[in-house]
Amino acid sequence: MLKGQIMKRLLLIAIIMLCAVLLIGCPKDEESSQATAAPVGQKMAAAAPAGDMSASTMHAATATIPTKLGDAAYPLTGLNWIKGDPVAISPGKVYVVEFWATWCPPCRESIPHLTQLQAKYKDRITFVGVSQEDPGVVKPFVSDKGDKMAYTVAVDTAGKVGKGYMTAFGQGGIPTAFVVDAKGKVVWYGHPMGDLESVLGQVLAGTYSVPG
Repeated sequence: MLKGQIMKRLLLIAIIMLCAVLLIGCPKDEESSQATAAPVGQKMAAAAPAGDMSASTMHAATATIPTKLGDAAYPLTGLNWIKGDPVAISPGKVYVVEFWATWCPPCRESIPHLTQLQAKYKDRITFVGVSQEDPGVVKPFVSDKGDKMAYTVAVDTAGKVGKGYMTAFGQGGIPTAFVVDAKGKVVWYGHPMGDLESVLGQVLAGTYSVPG
């Protein structure tokens, strides 16, 4: 009888110890699950040696949607380039990323102004017009404009770049232009027919202060 009680107690102790071991092991399992669910870009960055990573891979690994002025600009990756060479935001250069559409009257009115600014600032500032329309719609429109639309044009079919600028800053109307300074940070956004030219002059002179 006594022997049976001792065996039951030993069995109970063994069960308690087994449960304790299982409970202690749960946080590690959660960490393992989180690591498995990490973004693809982060996995690629960890798996590939730094020297072997291409520019596109590095952009994918470090792309972060900004939340306020002064944050790093979202990379111009995954775009269908309609006019001009692909543009990659690089330190030391200033960019204007403008969102527009062929069907938008104010956008069409802004095109000559942006063309004039591109001619004025030449290699000092790169202007990129981004549309989320079908390339088959944008291509003939841009071709018809010719030299009247003399800056780089791209189509954001996937909508990722739009999310990195328009959605990130709560903008729902077009045209909307974003200024990226020489440090690769978004420092201004607004209507391209507004304060854009004044802001660009200050950014180039190093006298512009980010609001707020």
